[in-house]
Amino acid sequence: MVLVKQKEEIQLLSVGLFTLFALSIIVGLVCREPWLWMDEVLSYVFVSDPSFTHMNSAVISSMDQNPPLFFNLYWLIGHAINLDPLFLRIISVLLFAATISLFFLYTTRLIGDPATNFVLISVMVYMTYQNFAHATGIRQYALLFPLCCVYFILLQQLINRPASKRLLIFQTFVGMMIAFCHNYGLFYLAASGAFFLGLLLWSKNRHYLLPMATHGLIAIVWLVGWYPNFVIQSQAGNPHSWIPFPTIQSFFGAFGDLIPGLPIKVTGIDYSSWFPIAQVVLVVGLFVYLALPMLKAGFRTIRHDPARQFFLLSGFIYLTTMMIALIVSLFHTPILLGRYMWPSQLLIMYQLVYTYYHFAGQRRILPQLGWLLLAHSLLLSGVIFYKVSKMESPFPSQILTYLPQLKPEYPVFVERADYFLPIWFHKKRSNISFLLDWKTADWPDNIKSATVNYKVLQTMKETYKISGIVPVNQFNADRYPRFYVVDEQDVYQIEHFIKTGHVKVIRELPIAMSGHRLLECAF
Repeated sequence: MVLVKQKEEIQLLSVGLFTLFALSIIVGLVCREPWLWMDEVLSYVFVSDPSFTHMNSAVISSMDQNPPLFFNLYWLIGHAINLDPLFLRIISVLLFAATISLFFLYTTRLIGDPATNFVLISVMVYMTYQNFAHATGIRQYALLFPLCCVYFILLQQLINRPASKRLLIFQTFVGMMIAFCHNYGLFYLAASGAFFLGLLLWSKNRHYLLPMATHGLIAIVWLVGWYPNFVIQSQAGNPHSWIPFPTIQSFFGAFGDLIPGLPIKVTGIDYSSWFPIAQVVLVVGLFVYLALPMLKAGFRTIRHDPARQFFLLSGFIYLTTMMIALIVSLFHTPILLGRYMWPSQLLIMYQLVYTYYHFAGQRRILPQLGWLLLAHSLLLSGVIFYKVSKMESPFPSQILTYLPQLKPEYPVFVERADYFLPIWFHKKRSNISFLLDWKTADWPDNIKSATVNYKVLQTMKETYKISGIVPVNQFNADRYPRFYVVDEQDVYQIEHFIKTGHVKVIRELPIAMSGHRLLECAF
């Protein structure tokens, strides 16, 4: 009777958790500025393509550097129901809320008290900034997040039943979906394959060869079915990636973004440099502190304890994935980016829930499931709504305040796709332009993203015939006798034409944006 009542309580609270996050984020999203940032515009261009075949052909280009699963799913949803960007963002929010609900439902059956877990998980979700940055986006992360959650659950179940045909089939299917959703998903698959190799060596149970074999099958399917296209897409990162080479600060910053942190900035206190380090040291230290006794005691300590199994699995996956990303970034191509590792925050969250019960026992945070839990939910939904409604888009929209003062007959050239694509998409300037010039893009002292911007927009012009993207051989006095340039200090482009005498600056207009100049120019 007690178990039945607890099961009903878990199910009720999982629905409550879904409702809490879905409603508060969606309402906040509706009240937020609607800007799509650069990557979202690229996603929307694919998804809104009237031809399913053409869309998939375009994906296999330098416009985007990820497999096609996300684009195919959102294309089907968009063309079947609604292509409005807000609607597609709401789909992402619903996937996120369902993922958190599933995570709560599963982990609460492993460990803890339903009401306490509800509070712990909801607060940690709120305190992890990445959740609201990616849960509201039209990007692959929206699909990778729930896929990884399901995959982590399947992995834990395979620990106890590695020979289960049903689990192996599901694990293979979901693993393939991860591989065809985002390239970073390969790192999660590599980490989970290494985990079962470790279990094989630790337990001497040969049945763990079966999950390892399914990982091999996924790798073969990806190599045969996608690797040739991956090679084509990776040309956008030649001669270098747009992601900076990792530093100690960027490593801890990317890792720290996955860990619940302070949801507000404390006036007068700058903790941006040391707080991520403290977060990482604390989380990794707690995992090592609790995991070492389990490992020393041998496989029998986790054989019949699913909560411990998931704890070891969680720590191993997120740490191994992070190490793979760091090694690849140091010795091949920089790929260390917090948003690529967003699914790892689920694993870290479970680790913290497990740690709470290790030190606090079964003590409830709230004494009962009644009005206190309702008050917590209402308060949290309010602050989530406020947080989402006030979130700034990665698109630096401040530039739009200066465009109305410019003469409408003169085109405005911007030097980065981060400006061009959102302004072009939202039609905030009919003659917004981007200059395709490989010589300046590949200039030794230019920012690394300049070559990636060039290749992405060159392919976009070829594929979707966008007139505002201007090849350098068409950049002349006949076509552009007078024009404006949003000149960025970090980007080397118009400076080259001014220095060589091809372009002259007529006047510099006032603009209160650090590192920017607004120039009126002519040939």
